[in-house]
Amino acid sequence: MLEKSRKQSQTKNARVIANRYRVVRKIGSGNFGVVFLVNDLNTEELKVLKEIDIGNLQPDETIDAAKEANLLSSLNHPHIVRFYESFVSDGSFCIVTEYCEGGDLDEKIKSIRKSSTTLDETLIVTWFIQLLSAVQYIHKRRILHRDLKARNIFLRNNVIKVGDFGISRVLSGTSDFATTFAGTPYYMSPEVLDHNAYNSKSDVWALACILYELCCLRHAFEGQNLLNVMRAILEGEIPELPSIYHTELRRVYLGMLQRDPKQRFSISEVLQNPFICYHARV
Repeated sequence: MLEKSRKQSQTKNARVIANRYRVVRKIGSGNFGVVFLVNDLNTEELKVLKEIDIGNLQPDETIDAAKEANLLSSLNHPHIVRFYESFVSDGSFCIVTEYCEGGDLDEKIKSIRKSSTTLDETLIVTWFIQLLSAVQYIHKRRILHRDLKARNIFLRNNVIKVGDFGISRVLSGTSDFATTFAGTPYYMSPEVLDHNAYNSKSDVWALACILYELCCLRHAFEGQNLLNVMRAILEGEIPELPSIYHTELRRVYLGMLQRDPKQRFSISEVLQNPFICYHARV
């Protein structure tokens, strides 16, 4: 009885944003703000609300926050985290998105590694195809994710959802290249580390690194420090998938991990592989 009364009191005193979203708990911090799990009082659904303090932002950062919201609002795909709305409330810019109860892929991989088990190849391929589908969707809209990593991929009902488009870039004009340095070292392609122009092939490299993680439960390129990780990516031996995995899956993986972007598979080439095509239809 006391426990029930305490929970009711906490709910009653919980912060409500924009007279609609009751904060359940803080679940993280992004580049510019705090991320909350909230209860939508209109629909009684759990959602995620990113709150960005406009007062602490430079003008260009404010523009970045608005761009992220505009970008998210333009995307509608079953394997991309759903955008609901954005608004300004009490000096903060807020973005409301879908809640993925399964957590992120990084947490999932760590949990599996800790339990000394592995992921079934069929599930790996299913998730991989869902990732390919999501990234192909944004590439067709001339958007590079630019920070694909296990922590930015979420699970809802055991289905993949790509999220965190905070540093995505919409390609403008006739150029197919973007040169801004951003992302996470473990997943960075050689051309990004070299500060060379890159295009959608950098996202392909990151997807290959994620596939390796799903299969091996560790990063494809590792090192004792940032410099060693970068050196491994630029000139180290390309790690192969274990022989227990299907030959075609291993071939696709190596094609996606070519250091020369011109030789690297595109998303379309991967999806045209017979093995991938078969599993995409199943």
